[in-house]
Amino acid sequence: MTVHSNDGISWLTKLERIGEKSAGNKQQVFNNLGHLLNCDMLKGQFLRLDGSKAAGIDRMTKAAYGEHLDENIQHLILRIRRGTYHPKAARITEIPKEDGSKRPLAISCIEDKLIQLAVNDILSRIYEPLFMPCSYGFRPGLDCHTALRALQQQTFRNWNGAVVEIDIRKYFNTIPHIELMSLLRKKISDRRFLRLIEVLLMAPVMMDKVVSNNVCGCPQGSILSPVLANIYLHHVIDEWFDEISRSHIRGRAEMVRYADDMVFTFQYPKEAKRFYEVLPKRLNKYGLELHDDKSQLISAGHVAAMRADLSGKRLPTFNFLGFTCYWGKTRKGYWRLKLTSRKDRFAAKLKGLRDFLRKNLNTTDIRLILNTVIRVVRGWINYHSVSDNQRRVEQFIYQSKWIIYRWFNRKGGRHRLTWEKLNLILKMLNYPSRWKTHSMFNSR
Repeated sequence: MTVHSNDGISWLTKLERIGEKSAGNKQQVFNNLGHLLNCDMLKGQFLRLDGSKAAGIDRMTKAAYGEHLDENIQHLILRIRRGTYHPKAARITEIPKEDGSKRPLAISCIEDKLIQLAVNDILSRIYEPLFMPCSYGFRPGLDCHTALRALQQQTFRNWNGAVVEIDIRKYFNTIPHIELMSLLRKKISDRRFLRLIEVLLMAPVMMDKVVSNNVCGCPQGSILSPVLANIYLHHVIDEWFDEISRSHIRGRAEMVRYADDMVFTFQYPKEAKRFYEVLPKRLNKYGLELHDDKSQLISAGHVAAMRADLSGKRLPTFNFLGFTCYWGKTRKGYWRLKLTSRKDRFAAKLKGLRDFLRKNLNTTDIRLILNTVIRVVRGWINYHSVSDNQRRVEQFIYQSKWIIYRWFNRKGGRHRLTWEKLNLILKMLNYPSRWKTHSMFNSR
């Protein structure tokens, strides 16, 4: 059902018109966006919120907020229009990364998530027509597999080229607010709407019960962070690289970017080297820093891989979107880029399953625990089942079964569970044993 605002036009229709204007005129500057934030829009956004997510510092759940939805939203809109809306502090929780460091995630309160979602939709409609084909992260109709397929095609075209793997040090946490707001003002002239974005950007955070202002960065976990991060790199990297690839770089120069993960491919290694020397200066100009330990320039292509093989060596590997990219030989005898699941993330996922089952060693609801494990395993398989990675998927299925087997037998009982009986139980629960492989070669 389409919900209409007071003027008879649905807020969804208004969003569509913004998208059409942005696509029709790339120079369009948008004003008077704040009127979109009305009761009907916020009610529609409220229905989209995931009620199973963790609550913020006020412990308000979606169900509790929805008990007085009309009253709460009217009060929220009144505060926004008066300029007295101030987000509550986002609770920071840290999750471990593969390299031993920790990634901070912000958990906002339900009301702040509502505003973030509404602002995110408006910004997405404005900028989606402007984003370039090289950008794949957090965009409708695009996903990681599409980005990996594009990388496969780009590297195949350069038989004696080079690849530049880039990592920006703590990107989400270091995006400078002043520069970001300056870029937003190029497309948006509505001062109140820009002020709302600034308020959301500077929302305080609480870590270890200590509240502090967020003076830099877009905290991961915020609904608004992905689109703001995309907008910033669109200006800082995408547009700049598109310009210099046509004016300063000889031969083919292409890129694939998924949020802050990016790989550049070059037809000629000398051009890649020149680019790699200039890139840190470009990043520093906009308050960002290249992570030297996770960035590299390597030779790439069929000829380069064959030359390395003749000398008894292999071309260096690089990581992208959870996969290790390496050069392997095909059945027809030529070399191309192949993908395999990263060893550290492969091991981390199995360790997570092992820890989960250990915590539930004494549970009586075995079916519930196994169904949870099956969902995790199926999700991992659906993502990692790409061309050339079948053996890794088989290993993951076997290892996960072995973890379950040991868990069953550690629970104790009169009779030890056999491997054959375990397979029968898992088959009854529809444990994944077959999967659809995502081809890295077709265009679909």
